[in-house]
Amino acid sequence: MAEESALRVRLRVLRGGDAAPIPCRHIVTLIGSKPGCKIKLQHRRVAPVHLAIVNTGHHVVAIDLVTSGGTMLNGLKMCYERLSDGDVIELGKWQFQADIEEPTHTGVADVQPFDLDPSPHVVALEQMSTNRILQPGREVCVVGRRNGCDITIPDSRVSRCHCLLLSHFGYPAVCDLLSRNDTVVNGQPVAYRPLADGDVLKLGESKFRVRTAPSSVIRRASNGKRTGREPVTLREPTPEPDIIDIEATESTQRWNIVERTAKASRKR
Repeated sequence: MAEESALRVRLRVLRGGDAAPIPCRHIVTLIGSKPGCKIKLQHRRVAPVHLAIVNTGHHVVAIDLVTSGGTMLNGLKMCYERLSDGDVIELGKWQFQADIEEPTHTGVADVQPFDLDPSPHVVALEQMSTNRILQPGREVCVVGRRNGCDITIPDSRVSRCHCLLLSHFGYPAVCDLLSRNDTVVNGQPVAYRPLADGDVLKLGESKFRVRTAPSSVIRRASNGKRTGREPVTLREPTPEPDIIDIEATESTQRWNIVERTAKASRKR
């Protein structure tokens, strides 16, 4: 869950059905056609894990997860964008409006840890087999097998987009993207976990030592290659009824929006 002092994010469905605003209470909200996504959209142009919305505490970032169908933000194709209140996200046949609010201040002191070290810190991955340093190029980065990820790992057991390396209030963490073979930290599969210096991150058959250090130190040590976000072509999922299934994973409440309900029911 995002801290109480983090920004508050909700998504309003503008096109594709009627639903109450959807709260995004977790640090990472996943949208896609795969079970486990917070917002499940069944459509041929929606990838299994299509879009991640990340609350860094200070701002909100939307990341298209190297999809063939793409994601639009305010009418323009996007890869990685910082969201503002009122922005409109479009994927498949659906449109969502982002409602972003400042947290309600209660007079209680900020609960974030207090760090006396003024130096900016970043996280990097040291490949244990080669000692190669892989440094994320931004606050939230995608790690996976496909070209277009921020860190590309050529390992058949690593998913297309396997996990996110991110920062929440400046503290590094990893979030699994519903990967096929799990994201493993210190021998334990994790969905989301803060990272500390020396942690061992296992993705497929590849192992990395987590390194946190002042950004200047990491830059001098890095000899890793960072890729851009080149477009890739993926095989689209088998066509299904145009259905949106929005699940509030924080509770038992569910939202369901079905276009052409009678036709979808017959196909089932």
